[in-house]
Amino acid sequence: MTGNYKKIINSLGKNRIRFNEILSGYTSLKIGGPADLFFKASTVESLVEAVLAARNSHTPFFVLGGGTNILFPDEGFRGLVIKNETSRIRLRGLTGRKYEKKTQSSFVDKVYLEVDSGVSINRLVRFSIEQNLAGMEYFLGQPGTVGGAVFINAHNMKEGAFFADRLISARIYGKDCEEKNVPGEYFRFGYDRSAIQKTGEIVLTVTLELKIGYKKLLWEKAKSCLEYRFKTQPGGVFTCGCLFRNIKHSDAIRLVTPGYTCSAGFLLESAGLKGKAVGRAMLSSHHANFLINMGGATAADVLKLIALIKNKITQKYGLELEPELVIVRSLN
Repeated sequence: MTGNYKKIINSLGKNRIRFNEILSGYTSLKIGGPADLFFKASTVESLVEAVLAARNSHTPFFVLGGGTNILFPDEGFRGLVIKNETSRIRLRGLTGRKYEKKTQSSFVDKVYLEVDSGVSINRLVRFSIEQNLAGMEYFLGQPGTVGGAVFINAHNMKEGAFFADRLISARIYGKDCEEKNVPGEYFRFGYDRSAIQKTGEIVLTVTLELKIGYKKLLWEKAKSCLEYRFKTQPGGVFTCGCLFRNIKHSDAIRLVTPGYTCSAGFLLESAGLKGKAVGRAMLSSHHANFLINMGGATAADVLKLIALIKNKITQKYGLELEPELVIVRSLN
């Protein structure tokens, strides 16, 4: 055991750390070897504590949320994996008309929730609907956590809804080991993009602006979105979801795709890659851009499949697809 690891253990406590924890059980792809050190953070304070311990000991670390678009190496992770299990949802404030004596009424227009980054998207959706709050219903059935939703700017393209649309501010933890509050604009959101993909900053909490709605109607919309997901995406399989980001609109125009679609799935299917497999890793025969572990797939299988696909698309269309999958590299 290295001296750096001993510093982390002394800082966090041996009884709070797991050793050689197999990571495949924490990802939707069910791929990944052991992490040397593994820590579950149940509060924002313990999340910061673990990150600080890793940085102070100069140990590589990775903060893991829902594990829905993560590929860990077969050989595992040499360092500390921090499982973000923070779970608080709190009321931050209300806006609207104050109580009027004449009409004996008051009116709430907007509700602000502060949500920990480890809260699952599905739990947030269900909580908000049950509280008659509108804005999250489009995301029912989407995997992952709030932190991941910020990282990738989670979206429902059919409804034109993006997670960023509701994010007012966030509390983040930077590489300078300082916590700071930032406005939503700080993240420079785009399709599948946010600034923290490059800065490495960690989201601790977010503040969301939701509107008052009607529970019955919100559930109807949420269930409709869920049904659409079931119809258009493979179910009952180990998958990371979409493997590649959609292409730029300028590339769609150059290629004259049908309706100038930016769908990476269209390119994969038109290139004859639907159902393509390497080892036990395969592109879904239901949705060409969905990566599936048929059982026993390795990270090596996935990386070879990605390389094969990128090469084929480059040859056929003259562009390079960008993986949506977060590929965690082995650090020795």
